[in-house]
Amino acid sequence: MKLLSVNVSKPKLKRFRFKFVTTAFLKKPVDGNSFVNTTNIQGDKQADLMNHGGGDKAIYAFSPDHHDYWKKALNLDHIAFGKFGENLSISGLDEADIAIGDKLQINDCILEVSQPRIPCYKISFEFKDTSMLNKFIAHAHTGVYFRVIQTGTISPNSEVEIIYKHPANITVKDLFRAHFDSKFPNQEKVMRAAVDIPELADAWKTKVADRLHMIDLYRQRQKK
Repeated sequence: MKLLSVNVSKPKLKRFRFKFVTTAFLKKPVDGNSFVNTTNIQGDKQADLMNHGGGDKAIYAFSPDHHDYWKKALNLDHIAFGKFGENLSISGLDEADIAIGDKLQINDCILEVSQPRIPCYKISFEFKDTSMLNKFIAHAHTGVYFRVIQTGTISPNSEVEIIYKHPANITVKDLFRAHFDSKFPNQEKVMRAAVDIPELADAWKTKVADRLHMIDLYRQRQKK
């Protein structure tokens, strides 16, 4: 894997339909070295701290390998780095392979996979397609959130190395699909394994535990 671009943004006031919203969704590439601290990248900030940022969502990465799919799906000629709101544009980063708890190293910085991304409505406005949110969820390649295990300095064209593979091997894509798709064949198995992974973000542990509770209640009612 290779880090192709580091992307940051400060919150800006933008018009979405009939209202103005402060957002830092659209990131722009930066050259040279960028320092990664425990909550974000130097020069980057989140506008909505209730739903974005924090230790479990310090860094968001998305792979440009998905650009061809979206250019075809949306009839676009070009998609810039940072267009999906990602801090890191990493080639070879595949949600179907990378797992919760895996650790990646970029230069002296170490990142740990904490959760899948649940996209917000702003992605539809950035792509000027009101159905983009649903399309993004259906495709299930939504990028990866990391927590920062070791702060450090990163720069474009740096190698990205997986230095630890979590033994549970619950991939980001499988967990995302298990949460959103009730017909996913391994839904319950994936969620029961995921909820026991210490490295899974607390917010996602709650989501998964709530979903499993509903499944258990349904089974109990079926037995009556």
